[in-house]
Amino acid sequence: MNGHPPESESEHFSPYRQDGKLYGFVCIVTGATQPVGRAIVTELATHGAACIYACSSPGDDSAGSLAEEVQKVSPSTKVIGYPFGLASEEETLGLIDDVLNTWGRLDVYVTSSGLLGPSSITETTPADLYKLFEANSMAPFFALKYAPPAMAKTTPKGSYPNAAPKDRAYGSIVVVSR
Repeated sequence: MNGHPPESESEHFSPYRQDGKLYGFVCIVTGATQPVGRAIVTELATHGAACIYACSSPGDDSAGSLAEEVQKVSPSTKVIGYPFGLASEEETLGLIDDVLNTWGRLDVYVTSSGLLGPSSITETTPADLYKLFEANSMAPFFALKYAPPAMAKTTPKGSYPNAAPKDRAYGSIVVVSR
């Protein structure tokens, strides 16, 4: 019509809805058992996410209670507790592979985990600083490096939040999208 060949219906498919609902979305939330992460998981479920990988530190067993809470409010959302070493490139790749192999898609990846250090610089050791850097810089870096290509396999639109409590002096939600 306008000199361009007609595009197929599938080229226009996007799971992103104008009404803000996340029906069928597959999500990853790190730090899911902490207060900010729990709130994010609950909100994603409330908006209709199909599955949420609730990532927490290995040995943290509170993902089960989170799954039970979400089931009461959003019975159609599946919450999967997933032990996750947050600053590990290999574990980030493994998590994304697990999601893609199981669900065939990844729509949302939220990094809401992080660490706070000792209260003063005089109490901070170099080991503390390295640990803080790994948790607060490397984990979001790996998420931002590997999640977008995984998301692009099903749709070119993506949003990649990194979160910290807004009422704290050390940060607030940052959204990077393409």
